[in-house]
Amino acid sequence: MNIDDKRLEEERIFNERADRLIAEEEDGLTHEERKKIIRENRINAIKQWCAENPGRDPARAKDKTIKQLALDEKAVVRREEFRKNNPEKVAEIRKRTRNERRYRDNRATYEEQLPRDYLHKDSYETRLKKAEALNGCRFKTRTFKSKRFTDEYAAELESPDSGSTLEGHWVRTDGQQLAISWFGGWSNLFTILGFGCTSLALLVFGFHILALIMDGFEYFWVMASIYVMLFGLGVFTLKHRAILSHRDKFYFNRHTGLVKTPHTLFRKPFYLPYEDIVCYGANELNVGSARGGSRVFVSLMVPLKYPKHYRFTKPTFYVGGFNREWDSLQYATAMTFMDTSIPLGTHLYQSIEHYFKIDKDITEKHAFPEELKPYLDPDDCQVNRHEVW
Repeated sequence: MNIDDKRLEEERIFNERADRLIAEEEDGLTHEERKKIIRENRINAIKQWCAENPGRDPARAKDKTIKQLALDEKAVVRREEFRKNNPEKVAEIRKRTRNERRYRDNRATYEEQLPRDYLHKDSYETRLKKAEALNGCRFKTRTFKSKRFTDEYAAELESPDSGSTLEGHWVRTDGQQLAISWFGGWSNLFTILGFGCTSLALLVFGFHILALIMDGFEYFWVMASIYVMLFGLGVFTLKHRAILSHRDKFYFNRHTGLVKTPHTLFRKPFYLPYEDIVCYGANELNVGSARGGSRVFVSLMVPLKYPKHYRFTKPTFYVGGFNREWDSLQYATAMTFMDTSIPLGTHLYQSIEHYFKIDKDITEKHAFPEELKPYLDPDDCQVNRHEVW
């Protein structure tokens, strides 16, 4: 969210509060009493329409007024059910809202401009040389052509708040680095190994039962030990597969302007400027997964430059795995994240707060970035600034 959008949001909140106070002074009713009266009138109008049109759904009425009233009532019912079924989440949301209001009331802290010297300001050529130094060799430039992946995603995020749930999918950030998962790699290999071991253990267990029925207890300890060993190995592998998940991600570093590619099974990662990363979607509804298994929608992250020591194949990476909209949104979020001329979007705040709370960076191998700590409240672990750079 840019500066103008934030100001508009603050003006909207201020106008809503002003209108509420004016209405309370005019009719002497509180906000809750007025909402109750409005809802009663809405329900009465819907009931009257239903009595005149039995068997019909008011949410599909041709009368736009009745249709809107029915949709508003359904939204209220959904909110009530959510509050009833998720009391802990509702309490957390209310706490966050109260904290945000308290932060805005402290204008001196909320609007304070902090130094931003840690953000990348180097030119593309300078960052390219830094990447070559980190890689230990110069780059090769490639052209990408594919009959399947032809839909190049846009690099700009039109509406940052539209990605409010990205943190729960593939995009995570600590404010310094943003991660996009590779659809493959070590963690997937461990997942396959874990499922294979547990499935084989169940198969051995079946033979174990068959042996007990046919031959008594002659092979009991042999079969039991094999079953326990395989099942234990499978469960351990599935439980600890996330240990290597940090190796299977793109890391977009807002402080250096460089991108670190994932580890592949046989190659080390390399660095390159973020301008040299493009993302393509397939021109088919479904494509094969990275390892030839189930067919899901995936996109392709393509480095336009790669180290010269990649002699045999040009690196490409499958990402996403959900749908075209999410894949394009995560790529656009990463590109917007690397643009240091605008603050971080509010849709990334919860992810930043998560890593601040556990005092870890995006890889969970190091401490939370010191440069970002002044932007968060140490007690509530929430972003308490107007602009998080």
